[in-house]
Amino acid sequence: MKVAFAYIDPSYTVMGPFHVGIASLIASLRQGGHECQFFHLMGDVANEEFVSFLKESRPDVVAFSVTTNAFPHVASLAALTKRHSQALTICGGPHATLCPDDVIAIDGIDTVCIGEGEEAILDLCQRLEDGQGFSDIPNLWVKSNAGDREGGQSEKVEKIYRNPVRPLIANLDALPFPDREVFPYVDSFDLKFMKRGVFMASRGCPYNCAYCGSPAMKQLYGNNKYIRFRSVESLMEEVETVVRNFPQVEYNVFHDDLLPMKREWFADFTREYKSRIGLPFEMNCHPNLMDREIARLAKSAGCSLIRFGIESGNEHMRRKVLNRPVTTRRIIEAFLFCDEVGLNTLSYNMIGLPFETRSQILDTVKLNATVQPKVAHVSVFYPLPGTKAHDICRQEGLLTDKHNDSYYGDSVLQQKSVSAEQVRALRNHFDFLLHLYSRCYRLPGVLGKTAEKIIDIGILTATTQRILRAREKTSPKWVKRSKKEKKDAGPLYIIEDGKVKVWGVD
Repeated sequence: MKVAFAYIDPSYTVMGPFHVGIASLIASLRQGGHECQFFHLMGDVANEEFVSFLKESRPDVVAFSVTTNAFPHVASLAALTKRHSQALTICGGPHATLCPDDVIAIDGIDTVCIGEGEEAILDLCQRLEDGQGFSDIPNLWVKSNAGDREGGQSEKVEKIYRNPVRPLIANLDALPFPDREVFPYVDSFDLKFMKRGVFMASRGCPYNCAYCGSPAMKQLYGNNKYIRFRSVESLMEEVETVVRNFPQVEYNVFHDDLLPMKREWFADFTREYKSRIGLPFEMNCHPNLMDREIARLAKSAGCSLIRFGIESGNEHMRRKVLNRPVTTRRIIEAFLFCDEVGLNTLSYNMIGLPFETRSQILDTVKLNATVQPKVAHVSVFYPLPGTKAHDICRQEGLLTDKHNDSYYGDSVLQQKSVSAEQVRALRNHFDFLLHLYSRCYRLPGVLGKTAEKIIDIGILTATTQRILRAREKTSPKWVKRSKKEKKDAGPLYIIEDGKVKVWGVD
């Protein structure tokens, strides 16, 4: 079978990132003897380009992978697929798992894949190749008229087969290494600009943060062996292969939710990585997992950057809204452990949270000023359907019909505690405010506390709704345009000669 993967990625326009999940699906299909093509739908891709791809590749199956942000683009692409090809369509990805009813309702989507897709899409292609029915394949929702070749769903859908999920893949070592050929790694943002290798050592996260889709995934699978790790040997073999095949790689990144989740595994990993790879690397860690031993092991293996989720600097917001039970003291300690061994840090932060006030956003700025990360990554809260945070926003009437292609646009919430204009202003000046408070905290005793209060008053005054709207009206057009062009961009950084270098921060 010929399978064409279409990855919808509107927040990138030139070089898209490497996607380990899609690359794993491609690798599994190729191992099963199927032919695969890939089309990266970046930015505002012209319909003609996608139609040309369909006509040239002539696929039997077109597979879309979508996040919530990309979901609004699916319907038109599915319609084009039905109009210009004879392919069966399948849609998977995070949004398909969280909101399968929304996806299967799209005219032009024949099937939806829920949860892990490697085994399901392989079963589908094998059934199609053998001319067999496929309405009973686990993990798939299938329309009774799936595969209609008449340019769309020309007849009324009689039934949707909603199959249960199969058990999670227990042995991740059994999967082939993610494909880096059909998915053009050589042209990706990760290799071409960041010059880094991209890897995943595990699947799953033990935490239940309200803004994340992971709790819904755990519930889908009944928490049954949700967290799984590859063997260190399998991971090292893949890293060695990538570093050998792509000499451009200067460092590596492990996108796992929490690489040091299993301490014994992490100790083995750091020992093998140091002896067999030797390049700098970066990883994610939860503040509750960081201690002196983890920091020491990471540093000894060549770790150059550890990324922590602060999310909110206000402990009440973390506990009561985000369901993220980590104390401010523990966050500060986690960064201190890294500082002690000379590890660079990155903080993930969200602003515009449900019920959040400007003062609570300043708490996030101040906590960053206290822990001093090398990079402060600031996004605007986006409620993902299927999450607890989305349920809260819906129940409290905070949702609007606004949509963003990325997590760096204006807030899509409408709330009394903070406006979209105020969120935008505080995000645009987050780095400046971070440095302002940092200087204030260097002052001794009462002088520092007085300076902090003066800054608080100044910021809260400058970000009143009346003043922000007055500034917007009087700003030159080129200033407004410049701000609009920049608002969707996050901070850019690379690791060069083992050191983190940052661009794109105001």
